[in-house]
Amino acid sequence: MQLSKISAVILVKNAQRTLLECLNSLRDFGEIVLLDNESSDDTIKIAQEFNKKYQKLRIYHSAFIGFGALKNLAIRYAKNEWILSIDSDEVLEISCLKELENLELQKKDIVSLPRKNCYKKEWIKACGWYPDYVYRVFHKDFTHFNDNVVHESLIITKEARIKKLHNGLRHYAYESIYGLLEKLQRYSNLWAEQNLHKKSSMSKSIVRSVWKFLRDYFFKKGFLYGYKGFVISFCNALGVFFKYAKLYELNRKTPTCSLVITTYNSPKFLALVLESVKRLEYLPDEVLIADDGSKEESAKLIKEYQKNFPCPLFHIWQEDKGFRAAAIRNKAVEAAHCEYVIIIDGDMILQANFIKDHLNFAKRKVYLQGSRIILDKSQTQNLLNGGGQIENLPKAFKARRCALLSKLYFQNSKITASFFKKKELIKGSKSCNMSCFKEDWQNIQGFNENFKAWGREDSEFVARFLFNGGEFRRVKFKAIAYHLYHKENDKTNLSQNHELYLKTIKNKTIYWKTDENSFNSE
Repeated sequence: MQLSKISAVILVKNAQRTLLECLNSLRDFGEIVLLDNESSDDTIKIAQEFNKKYQKLRIYHSAFIGFGALKNLAIRYAKNEWILSIDSDEVLEISCLKELENLELQKKDIVSLPRKNCYKKEWIKACGWYPDYVYRVFHKDFTHFNDNVVHESLIITKEARIKKLHNGLRHYAYESIYGLLEKLQRYSNLWAEQNLHKKSSMSKSIVRSVWKFLRDYFFKKGFLYGYKGFVISFCNALGVFFKYAKLYELNRKTPTCSLVITTYNSPKFLALVLESVKRLEYLPDEVLIADDGSKEESAKLIKEYQKNFPCPLFHIWQEDKGFRAAAIRNKAVEAAHCEYVIIIDGDMILQANFIKDHLNFAKRKVYLQGSRIILDKSQTQNLLNGGGQIENLPKAFKARRCALLSKLYFQNSKITASFFKKKELIKGSKSCNMSCFKEDWQNIQGFNENFKAWGREDSEFVARFLFNGGEFRRVKFKAIAYHLYHKENDKTNLSQNHELYLKTIKNKTIYWKTDENSFNSE
């Protein structure tokens, strides 16, 4: 293969230390495409000086879009069909050039080069750094790099024919401990962000990093290279630890949270609920009162609380035109500014850990049903009269927080849309203590506003949530709220609402606003 028919493609960022030697090793190629990723040192100046003499270099610029995407972008700039991909801290050996010239390449051939990884310019044949073959020469119409943000690689299909060379690259990997630490921090960040779909834990971080050190230092003979072997093996282990630890931390990132409280002409109850919110150990980012047409007394109460409430408190009101809980909840959730939404009724007094408990179990495409402890008439009246404290509410067994029982209950309470093949109603699905991501709520158009009276509107919401690929899960022994006693709601229209609910089950409806968007999942 004539070298003049190959385009050498190189990514650079602050590569002044090694760039000139790298470019000099590429002088015999047809062209050199250099894609700069926002260098701030003399990288571009060095490249321009090199080009004054050889005039084969074309310089392009791009912000960081991921290593895979950057390499594919650089390949698109190349004029030749054959590509040599090389990093700015690598140097192509003269003996490799001769081997390449003697190759007869076909379109499906991919050339693999041996790489000599160096620490402080010493070739390290240990610590997992040797042997190290990398795919670097290929036809751009046959393959390209994947889109990985980090640890990108060529896509190797079954049709590919791999040709290994005896000579290859010298890789000036690191010049100091600082370089090792800097790269492991940057790459572990990118890896964690790229692999959010994977599971991690601190135990996995520790076990994998310990094994990595033992393998690289002892089994991969890092000990033969003195302090360098130890430093490399230790930093390799640190890299593994931090990428899994950072992934664990990212997966546990607490979403911002809006608490929606539904109310209707119950200012005394609402006052108790807001007092319980003020006493929470972990506050929501905002509270929205979803008011289905209450009179002025409720508005005055909310204005009074807004003066010194510990988080933003909003009053979302609609005119009283009969029971329209679905509509006011939808308005409140739509007005919410946060990623996650917890909905309670205006007669639910919250335990101190209520918000944090919901957030600890929060997952995309999962509807959470929290716990409810029903108070009797005398307990409720005592609270309303100021004769009792929220902190002194009864500690029945199911009112006690227990991490182990809560986790076991959550793991074994999963319900999906397949439930409706055998049964028609999920018992205990109540909007008085529920939560989900706002995006998942939006994806099914929120609550069905065709419900004009009490009953089944929460069950219908859950059904559509499941038909959209979601899960129903219960949280017991955590996310606890106390339900104040009051007369039961009017159930006159329950049978009519149940028929509307059954229609949703029958049609496997997701979007309540139009029948055209309903579909059958079978």
